[in-house]
Amino acid sequence: MTHPDRSKRITAASSSALAPGVGGSPDSPPLLSRRALLHAGLGAAGLGLLGVGAARPLGVLRSVAAAAHPAGVAASDGVGAPILDLASTLRSTIVDGLPFAEGWTGDSFSDDALPFHQCENCFEGGVPPAPSEEVDVAIVGGGLAGLATAHALRHRRIALLEMRDRMGGVAAGERWRGTACSLGSAYFIVPDPGSELERLYREIGLWGGEGPSIAEGALSAEIDGAIVRDILEWEGFTAQERSVVRRYAELVRFFGHEYPEIPVPKRPEARWILELDRASLRDDVEHRLGGPLPQRLAEAIQAYCYSSFGVGWQEISAAAGWNFIAAEEFGRIVLPGGNAGLAEGLWRSLRAAERTERRSILRPASKVVDVRLDGAGVRVTWSTGRPTKEAPFGTFRSLRARHVVMANAKFVAKWMLPELPRLDAEKFEAMQQVTTCAYAVVNVLVERAAARRFYDLFLLGGDGFPMDQGAAEKAIKVMDVLDGGYGASAAGEGGSTILTLYWALPWPSARFALIGPAAWQEHAAALAPQLREIVALIGVDERSIHQIRMSRWGHAMPIPAPNAIADGLPEKLRRPIAGRIWFANQDNWLLPAVETSLLEALDVAASIDAG
Repeated sequence: MTHPDRSKRITAASSSALAPGVGGSPDSPPLLSRRALLHAGLGAAGLGLLGVGAARPLGVLRSVAAAAHPAGVAASDGVGAPILDLASTLRSTIVDGLPFAEGWTGDSFSDDALPFHQCENCFEGGVPPAPSEEVDVAIVGGGLAGLATAHALRHRRIALLEMRDRMGGVAAGERWRGTACSLGSAYFIVPDPGSELERLYREIGLWGGEGPSIAEGALSAEIDGAIVRDILEWEGFTAQERSVVRRYAELVRFFGHEYPEIPVPKRPEARWILELDRASLRDDVEHRLGGPLPQRLAEAIQAYCYSSFGVGWQEISAAAGWNFIAAEEFGRIVLPGGNAGLAEGLWRSLRAAERTERRSILRPASKVVDVRLDGAGVRVTWSTGRPTKEAPFGTFRSLRARHVVMANAKFVAKWMLPELPRLDAEKFEAMQQVTTCAYAVVNVLVERAAARRFYDLFLLGGDGFPMDQGAAEKAIKVMDVLDGGYGASAAGEGGSTILTLYWALPWPSARFALIGPAAWQEHAAALAPQLREIVALIGVDERSIHQIRMSRWGHAMPIPAPNAIADGLPEKLRRPIAGRIWFANQDNWLLPAVETSLLEALDVAASIDAG
């Protein structure tokens, strides 16, 4: 979000102490007494999706179509940057009186060519082509996990192969009239001083100049057409409801202090996190607070979960839910372009390594289809070029690597590993158990800034907020809106700005509604009336909308269902194959968080380096 990577979390409360009777009994397992971020997967920036396809958006200032890299020769010429520059004036098509960019970004493949829905590694003669180059490490997937792995191993001879024509995965972005926006995830959590993550952020220059913006404060929401600055201070609560709201605020504070770390530390005193994982977030909250929550508070938590996880609070574990919610206490880093700014920082580091070493690292438009053991190494095969009748999957090429890092989503990685069922049947079965949800993100390019300035505004509306999958499918509702220019030091050219709308699709069949010849038109038509209400709410004249751009993500985020961590699924998902094929992304812990991806990448890179 990832988001998507999506990165959306409910803001913690303003209470300083835990009320008696909240947060467990004296017989509860001991809780961690420190904020240990060094090895934690904190926050919720949904990402790590399958980057696919790449229809060029209309009105693009410069082409991003990447030519195939000759094996081991010239470095990338800059094509593949995560943030794409758009033309100042864009061509649109009108839907219900509003200007839309026609077609999807994000998962922008053609509807009759869904990736990995055919036998894409059925080679002539049954064997992939012989390797034409050798590297120390090949990394599959150019999202944040792949970029971070490559950054950590940039002193080695590496190749980073990405299916799409630019890096970033769901953390890719666009720049219009000087303002950048994310096509997916929006922010990540402030790390501890001296931690691995802080060192990484400094290495890639995120704290240069004025430094990033830090978003803090209350959860703003729209209720009955009015903006409420802090849902926890809403005047509509009765006296009895306000008592419950205060106890919820104290509970958030409590978990901000006794933080449920994910990845879960291998320490006896961390067993309480596994127990927390046994219940859903909804069941845990209601148990601790003694019953159902006030309607508007329950709706706010549900809207947050839809936006952060892509599913409701009854579908996620309490460990994952509190990991996200409590992380708000640490502050949110908001870069220009959201998490596309983070992806671009990593990409620039790798571009610098390419120039210094005069070798190719970044390989966009390289769709890996097959990874298999090959003697003492691993053979990686990818396709390049456009499909033809004679070559329906493009032209195949291979390299041999000493190690391979699968930094892509498990749902597609399992089809790239033809030997997996034989080499590790238990791991293959574990990868089959990873479930994901679909998501859409809408960026609204606006000629003039909004009258109201804000960072994040949840849209609860009137009565009838969708609290389950069936109601959500009927509502087809945008959940919240961000000021996409929040992280910029100044407004865009002419005062222009970008609004980013997060459109969760929290029902299992939602991804199928995103494909097909009529899907884009149907979603644009459903969005238009909602968008009119949103821009009116925040003081934007709809006549100042230059263009509306929709991104779809069919398998946006892994769902951290109750019991998955407690039952040991991450151990099977994380373990390498033959000490040579490694796995590093958010799916490892079923947690759609920037920090999960980055920490898993750094851990795998350190293991490879040590070997």
